Parts: sequence; C-alpha cells; structure tokens
Amino acid sequence: MDKIINFQDQIVEIQDFQSTYIILRYQERLYRFDFINKKEAFLKQKEIGNFSFYQLHPLLINYNESMYDVFLNSKPECPNKFIEDIKYSINYIIQEWRSWKSYIEFDSGITYDVFLQNLHKGSGKLMRVPISIMEKLKELTDQNNIKISYFGEKKFSQNQLIMINNQYIIAENFRLHLI
Repeated sequence: MDKIINFQDQIVEIQDFQSTYIILRYQERLYRFDFINKKEAFLKQKEIGNFSFYQLHPLLINYNESMYDVFLNSKPECPNKFIEDIKYSINYIIQEWRSWKSYIEFDSGITYDVFLQNLHKGSGKLMRVPISIMEKLKELTDQNNIKISYFGEKKFSQNQLIMINNQYIIAENFRLHLI
C-alpha cells in the first residue's frame, strides 16, 4: 500500500471530496484519503495541483498547540505602535497563513473594537493565542514594560495537513486507500 509521504511534491487531480474524505487521481490511479478527526478544511473545487503533506506548518499551530487567554494589566505608552508590534509578532509566527486579527475575534469572546478599548484603558482581555504566539507576546510585553497575564495549559497535539495548491485539510490523521 502507498504511504502519504510518497505523494509529496507530486501532481495530483482532485476527483471528488466530501466532509470526511477526498479522492485524488495520481499516476492514473484513484486514491481515497479519509480524514480522521478533521479539524479544518478549505476545499472549493476539483483541480490539478501539487500535493504537499505537513506535520509542521503555520496552519497547524492552532491545533497542535494549546490556547492561552491573554489579558492586559497595564497601559502601553504608545498603543498604536504596540498594535503594530503585536501584528508583526503574530505574522512572524503564522507567516500570514491566517489573519493576525483572528486571534482577537475568533474564540476569544471579544471584537476588535473591544480589543482596542482594552488596549487604550490598559486592562481587559486582549486575545486567545497558541503557545508559540503567547511566548512571542511575552517577549514583546517584557521588552516594553507592559504587564499581561495569561491562562492556559501547555499541551501539544500532533495533527497533519494536506495541501493541494491553496486548498487544504487539517486532521488528526489520514487513512489512505487505493480505490
């Protein structure tokens, strides 16, 4: 039986996909990849493209690292510069595969306007981020004498990513079958 790694950097054609699987044509054969505990998917169209398989990738950090709630406990001297520094720090980790604002607006329970309000008053929830971003934020706030507190449990998981051009699937694992 073929292994997923054998498809790395090969040209495949998406034949079909559903919420639990994708069927790919490779070397005139059809293969079905079942998604085991799918976390996220962005599949929009049947197309031919380059197959990539990852166990480490910026898209995976939201699933491979536990999340921390971050609260601001002091007011930054220059809030606008601090926002730019946060944006730069997050983009450095995620390499712009996601919007840096997604850590403010999704799963954090606040909006960007509340984020700005909390930043200007120097207290309140700032965002919800994975460990690697939390560590980068801690460095940033330490350098600028800004006090934060954060809550979460340091845990790691191992999820995987399949990409075909700009389409992707993140799952705990993939089961490969020759059809």
